[in-house]
Amino acid sequence: VFVIGSGMSGMTVANKCASKDLKVGITDELPYGGTCALRGCDPKKVIIGATEVRDFAQRLKGNGIDTV
Repeated sequence: VFVIGSGMSGMTVANKCASKDLKVGITDELPYGGTCALRGCDPKKVIIGATEVRDFAQRLKGNGIDTV
C-alpha cells in the first residue's frame, strides 16, 4: 500500500495497513506530519490558547482575582 499524505488520515490508513502485516510506503510533498500538526489545527490551538488565557485573566480583573 502506498499512502499519499502524511497527515492524520494518511497516518491512520498507513498504521491500520501495517497492523495487518501489509507493506506500507508513505509520501508527502510537504514536511512529514501534514497540515494539522505543522501548519493548521495544533499550532493554531497553541496560539489561541495563550490569548484565551490572557483574555480570561483580564476579564477577571476587579472581580476578586488580579493579574500580575
